[in-house]
Amino acid sequence: MLQIGSLVDNKYKILSEIGHGGMSVVYLAINERANKTWAIKEVRKDGVVNFEAVKQGLVVETNMLKRLSHPHLPSIIDVLDYEDSFLIVMDYVEGRSLQSVLKSSGAQPQELVVEWGKQLCDVLGYLHTRQPAIIYRDMKPANVMLKPDGNVMLIDFGTAREFKNRAMVEDTTCLGTRGYAAPEQFGGWGQTDGRTDIYCLGATLYHLLTGHSPAEPPYEIKPLSYWDPTYAGSGMEKLINKCCQQDPSARYQSCEELMYALEHLRDEDDAMIRKRRFRMGAFLASAGLCVLGLLGMLGFGLAANATRVQTYDYFVTGITSSANMEEVRSNCKEALKLRPERREAYDALLNYFMRDSKFEAEEEVELKTLLNMGSSNARERPLESLKNASPKDYSEIEFLIGYLYYFDTDHKEERMQRSASYFAEASQMNNPRLATLAKRLQSLAEGLYKINNPLNLDASLQSYNYRDFWVDMEQLVDEVKDDSFDNPVYKVNIYREVAWQVGKKLKPILDYGVQLNEIGALLGKLEQRIEDMSVGANPALIDEITQARAALTMAQNEYYAKGGA
Repeated sequence: MLQIGSLVDNKYKILSEIGHGGMSVVYLAINERANKTWAIKEVRKDGVVNFEAVKQGLVVETNMLKRLSHPHLPSIIDVLDYEDSFLIVMDYVEGRSLQSVLKSSGAQPQELVVEWGKQLCDVLGYLHTRQPAIIYRDMKPANVMLKPDGNVMLIDFGTAREFKNRAMVEDTTCLGTRGYAAPEQFGGWGQTDGRTDIYCLGATLYHLLTGHSPAEPPYEIKPLSYWDPTYAGSGMEKLINKCCQQDPSARYQSCEELMYALEHLRDEDDAMIRKRRFRMGAFLASAGLCVLGLLGMLGFGLAANATRVQTYDYFVTGITSSANMEEVRSNCKEALKLRPERREAYDALLNYFMRDSKFEAEEEVELKTLLNMGSSNARERPLESLKNASPKDYSEIEFLIGYLYYFDTDHKEERMQRSASYFAEASQMNNPRLATLAKRLQSLAEGLYKINNPLNLDASLQSYNYRDFWVDMEQLVDEVKDDSFDNPVYKVNIYREVAWQVGKKLKPILDYGVQLNEIGALLGKLEQRIEDMSVGANPALIDEITQARAALTMAQNEYYAKGGA
């Protein structure tokens, strides 16, 4: 076993043991040079039957994970093969498993379980769309980590496999956990595919909602209402039932279908269905009267449209003046229901999230839900209406969403990875005012993710390095013109970001051939820009300017320490 305090591969210092299983021990380690913590999984030869076979399975698992990049998956950093042990260095996922949550708290609220389900559905969909597709096959609460920010991470890929799309190929080995595993995982039921993971996810959601494990005798998944009568006839009960059908063809056929169902649970509630049927009956009964009334309605068309606009403006004003997220949610839903093709509601919503310079995980969930970002159906996404009505407004809103991710959250790597797609969309909508800036921020977002991600370090340094990073920073400062933004807060935040990044990464920038005089010139330019903005600054800018100055001071101190004049 590894010793606490020992140094592995001359860079990973073992801090403590954080878990162990039948044939492995997991340690918390730190790379002191990078000031970064990792998890190290050790599998030792002694005590393991057929060690070579086990090691080969681990090699398959690590090679699979090395090719993946998703915010809900850990990254493999290093693999160390010794004579008596096999070590896997991976992301340390802070938090606790959902199995632990169940043990301490029992059944979980539907709202939380649905959000976790969406995240797990998203990551499974990502795995299923790889080439070749990857089938996870062991979804269960013990393999899902709940992080402090409320998001989840899928861990342990020991049973995952690449899908072989050939007829008459059946799995003959039971891989997975009884109770959560689909029937086809036991052999004789056909090959496992994406629908296998849908079964496992359904069983996992069932356990989270009821507190009753399907992995315990009699290994049954009963209707949710058996445990809680309030679920009777609910969309959630129907969703679990469909996920866990014995016949794969009777389940949801893809993660996209399941995601849609998770986002529209209320549509399947029996009470909602009865209400829709009642409305349809009333509609048919009054159809004749409607025909007669059309002539009268035409006379009031203009007045009705004016009222509709006033109602939309009322809800937009409600978003702006809302004191809490519940009010924002209610007003935004009504506004987007009325006029999704207008941009005022989007602006008001994004301004609410930007008000405190923090974009929390809970706010991200609200944004995705309100704009229905997870829907595979374009007609379900309000932004599609804005895109069709005004590509220019759409590109600016996409830019602001990218800006929100990039500048207003503390999750650095996830921030960069997620912002890039919005900047890319903004740069393609033929909006000259933002296209160049959006492309530059997209390049930075993608580049910084590459050079900050040790998993892809060697490959990414061939295509993007700190010299490229420096050029992007210089160009970004030059491209932020006086007329780039209507709101000067956006501009000063870019100056702050450039100063902070230069100060933080000064050594590797120098190592890649950037000269001290180049760095001094850029810092001097930033100092002048920030000073100019401080003249006559309104109260809303003061705090941002103060933070920009602090970042600049840090960068200047680093610059002087390296010999700058």
